[in-house]
Amino acid sequence: MPKLIIPSLLLLIVSCSGSKEKPLLPEKVSPDVYKVLLENEDVKVLEVTFEPGQSDNMHDHYPSTVYILQGGKAQVTLPDGTVNEIEPPTGFIGHNTEKARHQVKNIGDNTINIILVERKNTHTVTEIEEKLILPEEVSPDVYQVIFENDDVKVLKVTFAPGQGDNMHEHGVITYYGIKGGKLQNTLADGTVKEMEVPDGFVGHGNTIVKHQMENVGDDTVRVIIVEHKKLMPIKE
Repeated sequence: MPKLIIPSLLLLIVSCSGSKEKPLLPEKVSPDVYKVLLENEDVKVLEVTFEPGQSDNMHDHYPSTVYILQGGKAQVTLPDGTVNEIEPPTGFIGHNTEKARHQVKNIGDNTINIILVERKNTHTVTEIEEKLILPEEVSPDVYQVIFENDDVKVLKVTFAPGQGDNMHEHGVITYYGIKGGKLQNTLADGTVKEMEVPDGFVGHGNTIVKHQMENVGDDTVRVIIVEHKKLMPIKE
């Protein structure tokens, strides 16, 4: 999966404006392009769809993680009038640590689809008392770290039919299901629950969770998890 290997590409996608004006929320100024899938006091998840030739209006983003579901060719206009062309590929992943303002137009021949995970708050983060059981360490065949910096860690999760992981833990996470299916969730206390999750399922967890998952269906399940390093988990 393509990662952030060209810094200028991400800077053009989520260019910082440094503005302290009232934010121009993309879902308000361009509701035909931006759809809010989930929002709470800490995060907002946006589904972004640009048809060929379609443009949005000038808008702002909180610090955000970008995942390109379907890439394409776009024109990005900054507040100072600077115009750049970019061509982010399918699977591109990146993160901007600052707020951003820009306007985007799809100048290619195909629809561009993007998932944006925005962090609305920043907590004073202290060390977690006990080291977590990291999923990518205990189940590297299922969990792959595809991006990491001081703000976030992004995991690509793939469960083939019948495949399970080992017991592990998550901190504060936001997740998006690229491909759904039937999963069995086993908690640390032995509680077992089966669930059918659709394509495009989205969720957020703000507590430390210890569990084990298994794909009990017939289809491969694929998920993107964004772990927020600057959001503290709530103690239950």
